Amino acid sequence: MARLKVKLSRNLRRNIMRGHPWIYKEALAPVGHVERAQLAQVSDGKGDLGWAIYDPHGPLSLRMLSTDKVPPTPPILANRFARAFALRKSVRSAQTNAYRLFNGEGDVLPGLVCDVYDKVAVVQFDGQGPSEFWDREHLTAWLLANAGVESVIEKTRRNTDRTTEHLAGKPAEAEVVVLENGVKFKVNLEKGQKTGFFLDQRENRDYIRRSSAGKSLLNLFSYTGGFSVYAGLGQASKVASLDISKGAVDQACENWALNGLDPAKHTGLCVDVFEYLSGQSEMWDHIVVDPPSMGHSEAQRAMAKTKYIEVFTAAAKRVAPGGELSLSSCSSHVSFEDFFEIIDESLSQARRKGQILRVSGQGSDHPFPHSAHELRYLKFVHLTL
Repeated sequence: MARLKVKLSRNLRRNIMRGHPWIYKEALAPVGHVERAQLAQVSDGKGDLGWAIYDPHGPLSLRMLSTDKVPPTPPILANRFARAFALRKSVRSAQTNAYRLFNGEGDVLPGLVCDVYDKVAVVQFDGQGPSEFWDREHLTAWLLANAGVESVIEKTRRNTDRTTEHLAGKPAEAEVVVLENGVKFKVNLEKGQKTGFFLDQRENRDYIRRSSAGKSLLNLFSYTGGFSVYAGLGQASKVASLDISKGAVDQACENWALNGLDPAKHTGLCVDVFEYLSGQSEMWDHIVVDPPSMGHSEAQRAMAKTKYIEVFTAAAKRVAPGGELSLSSCSSHVSFEDFFEIIDESLSQARRKGQILRVSGQGSDHPFPHSAHELRYLKFVHLTL
């Protein structure tokens, strides 16, 4: 069978050999008409460079699979599945049965994401190209045989709609209860954000638990109450969860109760966070601000920075003297350097000064290539003011 051959028109050899996984369309010589994503042999003026997923549908044309002379066969890819599973050994435990198993380019499995929720594996593909490339039968067979799961479903996002499809194994329930550091969460696999839950904040949530005793905590953009529940278990004096989604707020209250916490110490409010902060004067010992991505492309980066500054400034004004502020961003187009600039400007506008106590990002089950720092997308900074 003839293989697709793609030649680069720019000298990207050094980047590729260092392990950067992405090549954009403008760096390619004309390829001709290709209808579906497929394996391609990549070369430049000096010779062969390796193998990649060629995606004819968007600006990101090549996702590198390897720089080996031989193509990545199903057994080679299965070895990568196994290596990813082994790397999560320190995450999996009797106290944690929800984690990311495959993190796309971070596990040299470009465009492929798989999260495990107890006995259910939820698969997502980063766009049409990876969806066409990856062999679902091979993938699901490996998961059922090796990952300790009984069900495999695929979750797809089209515009604002999310759909799930049963791929293999037993039919999965729409909702599952999982454990994270011994904390219980009910996760809706059909309607929930991402694959159902924000697994990348696990270590940061546990950090909040350890520093919450005796403090009031306001959780902005709370989703289903991850930071709220951890704060409650850390003996916070009172906690409020704010989100614009009523379903998310209701789920946050349910997760609070699921962990046996006193309902009198938790308030769930379905409100617009920006409007709430502009109309309230209550001060809090600790405010957590973990908004959804403010920018989904490089073109939206400047606007995203403006929005972050607006909400971070408003939150900083509501922190009691000597209190704490935890700020987060999941926007991959906002770098750590950008994020520190955003924090500096936000505190300046709020007329506050802070000390940074913690800087972190995504958990160890969300690895990224050393040569692609843009895939270190999650930023988390904890300050005292």
